[in-house]
Amino acid sequence: MAKEILIDFFNCDTLVIDNLEALKKITKLIVEEINSKIVEETWHVFQPVGITYVAVIAKSHVTIHTWPEKKAAAVDIFSCEDSIPDNFIERIQSEFHAESHKKQIVIRYI
Repeated sequence: MAKEILIDFFNCDTLVIDNLEALKKITKLIVEEINSKIVEETWHVFQPVGITYVAVIAKSHVTIHTWPEKKAAAVDIFSCEDSIPDNFIERIQSEFHAESHKKQIVIRYI
C-alpha cells in the first residue's frame, strides 16, 4: 500500500507562497519530517503569479501548487509507505502564515 496526504492551506501570506525559495525551504522541512530525501526537483513560476514545485523524493513525491491571487496553496505528499506521519502539518501552516487548512488522507492500494 501507499499513502497520500493532500493539504489545502487558506489565507496564506502571498509573499511566501509566491516565493520559490520559500517553497523549497518548506519542501525540505516536509521531506525531513517524513524521513526521506529529495532526489530531483523542478518547478514552474507562472506569470503574473503562482508556482508549481515538484520534488521527487526517495519515497515518491511532494508537490506544492500556489494561487497567490486566492491566497491558497495545495500540498500533496505521496509515499510508497503507508506510515508517513502527518503531525507536522501545523508547522507547515505556520510557514505559509495560513489561517487554516484542510487535510485528506488517501490510501492507495497498489
